[in-house]
Amino acid sequence: MFSLIKNLILTDTGKDAVIVSIGTFINIVAGGLFFILTPRILGPEDYGLFSTVIATGLMAASIANFGIDTGILKFAKLGSSDFNKILSLAFKSYIFLGFLVTLIGIIFAHFLASFLDQPQITALLRIAFFGNMFILLTNFYVASLQARHQFAKASIVNIVSNVSRLTVLALSAYFFTVGLYFLTIIFFSATLVSAIAGKFLMPFKYEKNNKADLLNFHKFNVWIALSLIISTVPYENYLLLKIAGPIQTGFYAAPFKVLSFAHQFGGNLTRVFASRFSSFETNQKAVNYAFKAALPVSIFIAVLVFLIIISAPIIHIIFGANFEDSVIVFRILTAGFIFFIASTIPSSIILYHFGKSKISFLITVIRYLAFVVLLLLLVPSIQATGAAIAFSSSEFLSFILMTAYLIYQIKSSRTSKDL
Repeated sequence: MFSLIKNLILTDTGKDAVIVSIGTFINIVAGGLFFILTPRILGPEDYGLFSTVIATGLMAASIANFGIDTGILKFAKLGSSDFNKILSLAFKSYIFLGFLVTLIGIIFAHFLASFLDQPQITALLRIAFFGNMFILLTNFYVASLQARHQFAKASIVNIVSNVSRLTVLALSAYFFTVGLYFLTIIFFSATLVSAIAGKFLMPFKYEKNNKADLLNFHKFNVWIALSLIISTVPYENYLLLKIAGPIQTGFYAAPFKVLSFAHQFGGNLTRVFASRFSSFETNQKAVNYAFKAALPVSIFIAVLVFLIIISAPIIHIIFGANFEDSVIVFRILTAGFIFFIASTIPSSIILYHFGKSKISFLITVIRYLAFVVLLLLLVPSIQATGAAIAFSSSEFLSFILMTAYLIYQIKSSRTSKDL
């Protein structure tokens, strides 16, 4: 077993996975400390409002993203002569879509706040919509570096924002009282620092593009874009806030944010897999690589299982007695993240090897339809716990659908060859 792990680490995939794991770990520490301190500073009620504002800003960035970073990973391959052309096209698209979403968001922020019965967060929502521009620029540089297999530099770009955010929070909390508005500004403005770092680490030569280039690039991205629009709406935050109130939203959002390191790790691991799966000419090569990729995925799943076991002391130590109701929520959410991590391999094969972005979109639609239905059924009665059950159930459904389709696709390919 030890020799198997050693041999895997010595491969390019193993080295990249180790770099991604180290970078993610540092991000977890820096970003995690920020989201450990904020619930303690704000309390469950204000943290419920804060988490909803943050989720809205991230949603805006994902909508404006339009699947562009996935397109970068798919087409801007290492050594490609079109590398600068793809990056130029992606950068131009990010700027245009970012300004468009920002403008629409600022205009409609008041309507969203009123719908949630929280008109006092209108200004905070406007800050969030404006901040999506900095998140987009960060995503651009991270994806560009990862496309060139410069995973260490890509990790640095992400780390810079989290370290800056934590440093400003620590200094500010020492000298004066920190509140909801100031924390919101800190969160979004820190991503400007990471965008500047990305510009320094990933210089590229801007090239003009024609209309045909634009259409070909976004033809692949469109299904990813639709998936992102569906998947990044913070349904649980909005429904909890409107139906159960900000305190229950805080009980759900606090453990979810702590577990977001699983999203980071899963997303970064998928990007390690992306260029490999997209380069394989045969299904057998993809399957063989999937078995190698299963080891880091399995190790991370074991970590999540351990977190379920020690969930009670984790919540008490991190958030204190005010978040006692978050223990059961943490356990249920962790189970959901296990299925999310397990899905990284089948989703990568479907998207990058088979190029079936439409299938990814259809599975996303089914997953979120189930999620919303379960939220509507469970949140009115069991509130934050119901939202956690809805999340984990929908992640399990997504994993089953991806795995089933992958098996079907591989068997179909073998049958067609036999004929």
